[in-house]
Amino acid sequence: MPFPGYLRNYGSTIRMLAERGNEVLLAYDSPDKRRDASAAAFESRPGIELAPPIPPSRRRFERGVAGLRLAIDYVRYLDRRFAGSPYLRRRLEKYLRGPLLAPLARLPYGAPFARTALRALLALEGLVPSDRRVERAVAGLRADVVFVTPLLGRSNRNRRQTDTVKAAQRLRIPVGAGIATWDHLTTKGIIKARPDRLFVWNEIQARDASEFHFVPPSHICVTGAPLFDGWFDREPALRRDEFLASIGFDAADRYVVFVGSSPNIAPPELEIPFVRGWVHALRSRTDICALVRPHPYNVEAWADVDLGERAEVAPRRVPALPMTDADEALYFHSLSFSEAVVGINTTALVEAFVVRKPVLTIETPEFRETQAGTLHFGNLRSAAGGALQEAATLEEHLDQLSAVLASPESYRESIEKFLQTFVRPKGLGRPATEILCEEIERLAEGGRSTRPRRAAVGL
Repeated sequence: MPFPGYLRNYGSTIRMLAERGNEVLLAYDSPDKRRDASAAAFESRPGIELAPPIPPSRRRFERGVAGLRLAIDYVRYLDRRFAGSPYLRRRLEKYLRGPLLAPLARLPYGAPFARTALRALLALEGLVPSDRRVERAVAGLRADVVFVTPLLGRSNRNRRQTDTVKAAQRLRIPVGAGIATWDHLTTKGIIKARPDRLFVWNEIQARDASEFHFVPPSHICVTGAPLFDGWFDREPALRRDEFLASIGFDAADRYVVFVGSSPNIAPPELEIPFVRGWVHALRSRTDICALVRPHPYNVEAWADVDLGERAEVAPRRVPALPMTDADEALYFHSLSFSEAVVGINTTALVEAFVVRKPVLTIETPEFRETQAGTLHFGNLRSAAGGALQEAATLEEHLDQLSAVLASPESYRESIEKFLQTFVRPKGLGRPATEILCEEIERLAEGGRSTRPRRAAVGL
């Protein structure tokens, strides 16, 4: 995995693999990035062993490989379907250098040769050999299966994982890759080294993997989303009045929670004034309280924000990654005791659906290209149907919110349909983690020895 924070996405999978008798080797590209004590506690569990990072490749033509992979990631965004979210191109433009790369920034969306050029560049990538140094490191792990995530980090961030896949396959070790969250297939780089199995959440992601990443359907496996398994059966550990007191509300208060987005989607200099306006509008129409749940990467910007009466911000301290039990409890209780959840474009909207809360969103000019313009938000919208209440103005949003507060159960059937489509397509009663573990073990059955299976997870 890129860094320990990804344990939030795949911690349940790693833990279950170990509990099922597998030996799990866990490695990070950047072991010290966003590392908290909670990661060390997880890594000390029986059956889990922390392995050194796989080294970066050192081929003679490494600079050329870096340029090729950057060009591949950039050319994918010339597709006219990305025209509504130009920020995806801008994130890569700062890396464009040299006589071949710099002109790419001047090409229009929908350039007629773009898809042909992308296939040609991927064919060149196919000629890039595995690095012997990486092969020696992977061979030293004596793994029966290698699992990487997310594999498609943009720019230079996925070079190490791409080379890990190539090395493992040259060593005839089966390789699986996991799509960590709902936006990765359409907001990150492109898959450049095809794994033996690509594990996705749902049929929507399976379609995107095939269409945008050229992964054959026979290599794609739908498992559901392990990220949310812990939310399905969880129950509040506090009484409602106890939780309300802990965040500064009275026992009789009702509240709506605004879930913040990541800085890429909603920079705090835009998100904070937008939320102030939302809270002000809320006060003008209702006596309901507002709780703001900042995205973990935006918490520092929200730490000293005062929203006035009947409005609170929690947390105001940056949570650990992966989150501690206390951090997870604050998040869960915030959603669980709310009347409804409002957000722009964030995974928290999916988590709100998992706890069966009505979800509302507002299309606004401030976030047009990072919300309605993005393909992953379109995927959420199409899967959610009537479960997601969308408004073009604050006035329309307040009308929708009034209807939700008056009849929250009327959205329950559409929420269940969304969960069956997007989160647990194999059945609401079956955890995705269990399905993914079984598929990883099945992949490992082609291992080269009869010893207990040894899964090198997250390389």
